[in-house]
Amino acid sequence: MDVRPLAPLLLCALVVFGLSAQHAAQAQSVRAEVGGGWAIPSSEIAMTVANGGQSPAPEEFNPGPGPNIYAAVGLVWTLSDNFDLEGRLRAQQSRMAVDGEDFEGTRCGGACTLQNDPDGRVWGATIEGQLTLTSVGRVNPYFLVGLGVSQTTVDAAEVLPPGDAAISLTEVDVTDAGGDVGVGATTRIVGGLFATAEARVTGSLPGAKENAVTTFPFTLGLSYTF
Repeated sequence: MDVRPLAPLLLCALVVFGLSAQHAAQAQSVRAEVGGGWAIPSSEIAMTVANGGQSPAPEEFNPGPGPNIYAAVGLVWTLSDNFDLEGRLRAQQSRMAVDGEDFEGTRCGGACTLQNDPDGRVWGATIEGQLTLTSVGRVNPYFLVGLGVSQTTVDAAEVLPPGDAAISLTEVDVTDAGGDVGVGATTRIVGGLFATAEARVTGSLPGAKENAVTTFPFTLGLSYTF
């Protein structure tokens, strides 16, 4: 097993959670967050033809956007009067729309009809660090970066090219090193309850495996600081 893709994840874990010892004397709190929004995939997926006697060339398609949901929990440290630092674990899922018109290979050319209802998803789990500027009023902007693992799955599909026989395409299941970079803003609603708006890039890293997908989620969330 090649463990090199895990090296950045382990390094990030050491950095994020090592900060707890460095700032042990500072006031710290626990923050939990949930939310969701809309994710736009940016990668093309190639599905292998399963039919005997058919050309083995894969059929490519561009997945459409779909809903995104996430949950996160972590620790928050007060670095100064201007900055808070959060280290957290985040899990998220983005659904990808799969439609016959999205298949743009030589057989379909964007004109295929789906014979079933395949589902596409991008799952992710990351260790993240978030730096929040707290000295600018009620709305506090932040920047985040994370490393982890990403999984892309697409169900097997039956597509019908125009004027031809149906084609069976095998499922896609790819797990690879992943990560995310994002910006957002948070504002207090009442007490420890905060509202969050965020845009990020998440999914596979540069040089990823074939069919590992990157998405652009735009989300709203609620967090509570204990």
